[in-house]
Amino acid sequence: MNDPIVMLERALSATGNVLRNVRPDQYGMPTPCTDWTVRDLINHVLAGHRFMATFLETGEWDMSVWAADLIGDADPVTVYDESGKLALDAWRSQGPAALERRAALPSGAPGPKLIDMHLTDVFVHGWDLAAATGQDRVLDPLVAQALHDTWHGKVSPEARRPGVFEPEAECAPDAPVSDRLAAYLGRRLMA
Repeated sequence: MNDPIVMLERALSATGNVLRNVRPDQYGMPTPCTDWTVRDLINHVLAGHRFMATFLETGEWDMSVWAADLIGDADPVTVYDESGKLALDAWRSQGPAALERRAALPSGAPGPKLIDMHLTDVFVHGWDLAAATGQDRVLDPLVAQALHDTWHGKVSPEARRPGVFEPEAECAPDAPVSDRLAAYLGRRLMA
């Protein structure tokens, strides 16, 4: 993959551009993420930034952030920009060794790189948000291709479960790479 920090910056920008076009009257709409509304999805992305920044800085898994309403009455774009900057600054401050840190699998074996997980979460949820709100799903092709190359053929059947990676969805082989990535990770277009 290209420089993961540059890829994260691009993913943050792509998802931020989608978020800038979400209207408050769309907050209650369903998303490709099972049981999540648009507002739930935005809160999840905001929580992911804060979760990763806290972990990188303290080494602690602060699970409480996932239950918080991080939007509240604030402008979600402002909160997104601030939390995205917080996460980027945390990645940068930790140096190159942080980019090699891996999540542990339940078996105890090393799992995927944390930067890949964060990058994927930001980018694919941008796709989810675009799909839910009727926006263009062709997000940054460079990031989409890098993530497709990172994940395609590497998600085990055991990892495919609700809330993580659903079973692979059908997608035309000539579809944009962002659609093919989303389909591989189990995203289905909204009806």
